[in-house]
Amino acid sequence: MDPVSCPMCQGAIPGKEIHTTSSCPGCGADLSAQIRERLATELPATAPPPQPTSFSAQAAMFSVLAPSLGIAINLCGRRTLSENPVGMIVIGAVCSLVIAVGFIFGVVVFFAPKGEKSGTMMTAIAGICINGLLISLAIPGILTHQKVAATGNNTPDPPRAGWSYISGR
Repeated sequence: MDPVSCPMCQGAIPGKEIHTTSSCPGCGADLSAQIRERLATELPATAPPPQPTSFSAQAAMFSVLAPSLGIAINLCGRRTLSENPVGMIVIGAVCSLVIAVGFIFGVVVFFAPKGEKSGTMMTAIAGICINGLLISLAIPGILTHQKVAATGNNTPDPPRAGWSYISGR
């Protein structure tokens, strides 16, 4: 930074001291107006206001964060509602919905027009992979649970007349 010169004594205030003083060290003249002008010209232009992030960027970020959110809801909900079977069903449905929406948002961003993507492609791919993995792990568990529940509801046939437990006839 160039030094500021005093109009009275022609003394210079070095650029490093310009922020800490407002008067000439040699004659004591008031230099605050000159210092303000110099600092105003040397300040960088104000940065433009931050642009709102696009839907694609927000959707891609939600796609990546959805599994963590779903797992956090599941863990907190299980502790809170462990005694209530209806509450557990609701918690499971909410977690599944969050993960499914995260997967859908990742697919939407993946297939968005090129101008919309602007650096969100890798985030969308990561979200699709993570959510897809959780969905693919959940589907066999749901099917197995349904099969076990269906066989558990079947009661064994009552013993027939003349049938003995001991002989098996």
